[in-house]
Amino acid sequence: MVLLISGAGWVAGSAPEAQAQELDSLCVDTLAAAEAAYRSRNYQEAVALASQCTDRAIVDEMVIRAYRVITLASLRQGGLLQARSAVENILQIDPMYTADPVNDPPFYDLFVSMVRRETGAGEEAEPPDEDTTAAPEAEPSRSEPRRAAGTFILKPLGIGLSDYTGDMPGWTISHPFDFQEFRRGSGFPFLFHGEVGYQVAPRWSVVLGVQVGNYPIVGYNTGKDISDSWRYTPQLLVRYTFAPLGEAVTVYLDGGGNVTFGGAGAAKPGLGLSLGAGLDVPISTSLSLYAESRFNVTFPDDAIDGSAPTISSGFGGSFDLVNQLLGVGLRVRL
Repeated sequence: MVLLISGAGWVAGSAPEAQAQELDSLCVDTLAAAEAAYRSRNYQEAVALASQCTDRAIVDEMVIRAYRVITLASLRQGGLLQARSAVENILQIDPMYTADPVNDPPFYDLFVSMVRRETGAGEEAEPPDEDTTAAPEAEPSRSEPRRAAGTFILKPLGIGLSDYTGDMPGWTISHPFDFQEFRRGSGFPFLFHGEVGYQVAPRWSVVLGVQVGNYPIVGYNTGKDISDSWRYTPQLLVRYTFAPLGEAVTVYLDGGGNVTFGGAGAAKPGLGLSLGAGLDVPISTSLSLYAESRFNVTFPDDAIDGSAPTISSGFGGSFDLVNQLLGVGLRVRL
């Protein structure tokens, strides 16, 4: 009888262990399939497969591996909440967890570091003061997330290629990609651009920028020598990013108004619309690299170049443009 009871106890105790071993064995193939799906850009399938291996009965190493796939695939789909939850689960299992700088992409390393800072994972609590009679001042919780809104954005100095599209002699058709500036005019077509902005919501910001450029063929249709081909364009823009800045590589669009002035002789200030698009690539939590283009329409037609339209003025016969065909630089989040 004693032997029967002992045998039953042994079987009951070994059943959960056998079940855990079976789950571990199944997850070896499941996680391999999830990682293959991620590499094939089947992100939803990758999340679905990896989610099968998040049971805590499975060994920690495999659970962390599953949450890593979920995080990567969720970030690729813009699912920041799901990605954050997955990283928090990883840190609950291993508070000292860090991304692999060799095998993990930079955006994953950045995201894990951001969640770690916000949750305070892996940091030892400071010992309390000996004097406990005075109530300590209230301090914000270390786990409180960093506010995406309410952040200042600074673009100290960007450089790019400039383009003037406007009134040209009747035998010349003008458009933004004619590259006439490289064949004629005064100097090399380049510009500088800077801006300061304020992030009013996770994906929305208001930006005040200025574009200063040399447009070698501006005023070419006046029949006079081009004495000053530099133009100055302050801009007020509203910008939308398809993902919060600093958390992943993202595309952004912006639009607003501009004032363009400069030049000598018949030139005068012009007003118009500005439209742009760009790509933001985070380098760290506060610094990113960007590449962008922007087109600035100016009215009236004879403002910035002192020239009225001709029959063959080409693109934009009733207005002129001073454009940033391509610009690059660094963006700082303060």
